[in-house]
Amino acid sequence: MQLNVLQLGCCLTLVQAVLAYTDKELKDMFKETFGNIEKETINGEVTVDYGSVPTWLAGNFMRHACGAFGETNNMNDSLPNYIEHLFDCLQIGSKYHVENGDISFTQRWYETTVNEIYNTYGRQMNQSSVFMETAFSKVNKEMVDKWEAEMSNKSRVSSVPDVSWWQIGNQAVAMTEIPIGVIIDNGDVSQKGWIKYNDDHLGIPDTPEYGFTNNPAHEQTEQDGTLWSTLVVTHFVSQTHLKIKRIVYKVGSDLVRHVVGAYHHQDADLSKCKGNEPYPDFSSRFGYMHSFCITKNYIILPETGYLHDPCVYRRYDKYVPFFKQGFHYEPNGFTRLLVMRKSDGEFVANITMSPFFVTHQLGAYEDGEVINMDMLTYDNANIYTKYTYLKNLDMPYTTDISRITINMTDFTARMRSLRTKDKDLAAFEMSNINHAYNGKKYTYGYMAMNFDRRERNAVTKLNVDTGEEIHYTFPEGLFVQEPNFVPHPNSSSEDDGVIVAQGIDGRKHKGFMVIIDAKTMELIAHVTAPDMTLLGLHSRFFPLYVGRKGISGTAASHSFNNIPVITILILLMHYILQT
Repeated sequence: MQLNVLQLGCCLTLVQAVLAYTDKELKDMFKETFGNIEKETINGEVTVDYGSVPTWLAGNFMRHACGAFGETNNMNDSLPNYIEHLFDCLQIGSKYHVENGDISFTQRWYETTVNEIYNTYGRQMNQSSVFMETAFSKVNKEMVDKWEAEMSNKSRVSSVPDVSWWQIGNQAVAMTEIPIGVIIDNGDVSQKGWIKYNDDHLGIPDTPEYGFTNNPAHEQTEQDGTLWSTLVVTHFVSQTHLKIKRIVYKVGSDLVRHVVGAYHHQDADLSKCKGNEPYPDFSSRFGYMHSFCITKNYIILPETGYLHDPCVYRRYDKYVPFFKQGFHYEPNGFTRLLVMRKSDGEFVANITMSPFFVTHQLGAYEDGEVINMDMLTYDNANIYTKYTYLKNLDMPYTTDISRITINMTDFTARMRSLRTKDKDLAAFEMSNINHAYNGKKYTYGYMAMNFDRRERNAVTKLNVDTGEEIHYTFPEGLFVQEPNFVPHPNSSSEDDGVIVAQGIDGRKHKGFMVIIDAKTMELIAHVTAPDMTLLGLHSRFFPLYVGRKGISGTAASHSFNNIPVITILILLMHYILQT
């Protein structure tokens, strides 16, 4: 690591505090965070701008970073020559390696079908257009058709899931919202194939009439390493008769997934699908879920008011982004809270509330006859359907940090804000806690403030008992990503540790990493990467022993492994039409 001459203690903060940029300058800096990465960086030397790296801190700080958005400085919507939504960018692996007081930086393209295709066009989206399936972004029909067979080729990984990170045993797994992920070697930032589970594919037959969807990107992991997740399974009994159930499963280092419980939604009758109208009966429409809650005895599934539309299977258009036709926010619908007992898999409650949307969790715990669950909530799904489009990234929006309390004696629920009334409205995302307190009474949550906006960014510490907020605020022109809590060895209190976060320095056109004291929220160290990084989604600080060389997955062994969502839906439609 290099030592920057600006490392003068408090003087650095003073210099930064007096800097001021015009609105245009800040807008231009922010725009660079959704550009394109021109080259890889392998074990690059960082510059220490402030402080020093604690010698006890050791690990690989992995992030799902965006690597390419296309021609964002010269957008052509009719082609299109750019990716219009944050969730659809071409991903790149990003890592800060921390060990013995030193940090190095690696940013590397994964070997995937998507990158191979993009390379054939010289990594120019004016030439390639948008050729792969997307969640929200417009695609080029001709290019989707041209590359569809190659994208569905099971002999290689089409693209690395780039939403969240799971740890199963000692494996680091890149995940999205299907029930299988790609193993990542944290050492050299490379993909090692799809993870291979040692089970019967969750008991789901490998036949065309069965499908799956909405495996939340975020898991819940207990202290013994047991990982919990959930998944929706669809089963076409006939051309119009669709069975829908949500299963809850757990998996450990033995890579055997055990189905613990199942909640059956009302069957859908697809003969009720008329024109472009969504399915008329809410009871057959499960709610989208990105994350869920765990306590000592229960799994709580918040199915949001962003409801799945079973009619998508009758009129699916492979050229239309999946979420635009598969889910609709229903202001006259509801949010379900499904409560499952962990010991026997019984769903003991199905509680409906007025509709709301949930992105991420803080903590959850039981307190006598009630369950308290804290999460980031919204009045609608605009955080997905509006504000994360590139053209809208500087639009203001507000997040509520909410506590939902379930009374387990009468199975009622109420919601209240954890923020005190004197606090200004703000946007919070990418929340985390000290995960040693998963399912237990806890006090502190950490989150990024304004992470996808050009307004002043911060990492916020919230006391969920008192509402007190402490912010580490970044200088203008710095854009922070997800904060992660790392406990101090032999820590004696919940906030005894550090917060690590990556980000983009729009002033220097480079990435950065910070280490913040989790107790005081004061800066310990700030380092600058040798090259530019872009916005992205989730990150995770893994211990050094996780994701080491020698772990490998498989190209494909089951329909879960490598078939895009588009292809799964096409197979289901073919089944419907042929029965």
